[in-house]
Amino acid sequence: MYNILSVTSYSSVGKTTLIENIVKILTDRGYKIGTIKHTCHDIDIDQEGKDSYKHRKAGASKVCVVSKNRVSFIEERREERNLKDIIKLYNDMDLIIIEGYKKYKFKKLEIIRSDKYNEIISDKEDLIGIISDLNYQMDIVKFNLDEYINISNFIEECIDNDILLINEDRLDFIIK
Repeated sequence: MYNILSVTSYSSVGKTTLIENIVKILTDRGYKIGTIKHTCHDIDIDQEGKDSYKHRKAGASKVCVVSKNRVSFIEERREERNLKDIIKLYNDMDLIIIEGYKKYKFKKLEIIRSDKYNEIISDKEDLIGIISDLNYQMDIVKFNLDEYINISNFIEECIDNDILLINEDRLDFIIK
């Protein structure tokens, strides 16, 4: 069973800032939070000259660097890894926050800024809240852009009331 929340919007509206603030607040309250961010850009977190970089450049398909307090795992792939496989790595988290993956039917908070766009992009049935400087005539909770404590309180209520809870069968249905 997983508590999964998706934060959706277009680029440059404040998703990362929102996630950063609610992770800090909920972590301070004792929650174990995991985040998954999808990007359409190529990524490279390894640094030239480091042993892990040398291993990968030599042809290793998987490289793992382990220390007392941190694990870093890099996997070379020909195609994108299935989100379900990634989520299963987070089975010890109280909450998984996903940024990106808009098409999947997770419960969503959507950020809308009047200077960027004003149409809701999420399916209404998945949307549990809107974070915006605009007003919408919907029967849904709405927050202003900087109400991080109130948003965190709402997320905590969603966890307590199993609104974000997804079992393995549901996860299989959402991610095929």
